[in-house]
Amino acid sequence: MPITIEIRDAQGSDAEALAPLMEQLMHRPCTPEQIRSRLRRLAATGVDRVMVAALDGRVVGLVAVTYAWLFHLDAPTARLMSIVVDEDSRGRGIGRRLVEASIDQARPWGCDRLELTSRLERSDAHSFYPTVGFAQTSKKFQMSL
Repeated sequence: MPITIEIRDAQGSDAEALAPLMEQLMHRPCTPEQIRSRLRRLAATGVDRVMVAALDGRVVGLVAVTYAWLFHLDAPTARLMSIVVDEDSRGRGIGRRLVEASIDQARPWGCDRLELTSRLERSDAHSFYPTVGFAQTSKKFQMSL
């Protein structure tokens, strides 16, 4: 029996389902109120989009995408700020659909690339990204302020 994966914009009413997904991604607590606040903040920017994947009506994935102009490039770059699929729903094509939805959003923005960063310990994700077209092209350096 084929599964039905719906990709749609995230709503505040999705916060209860999204909080545990962000906990899986970040390995730290996340509350529905934090999710609602983040959704409101990103909705106000005009350059961010948060989408969910619903499997047979149940939210099981999330992708947040933004774009920016970088000085060294002639076209904007789309960036996956977050992407996660519930650990019990992985391996069913949901992550691939979220990446495809991000690409579908990035093209009308005029972006010529899609990028993401991934924590070093996420080896399963590192194996997944090349299967959907990503190549490792750099190292990330970060400074806490």
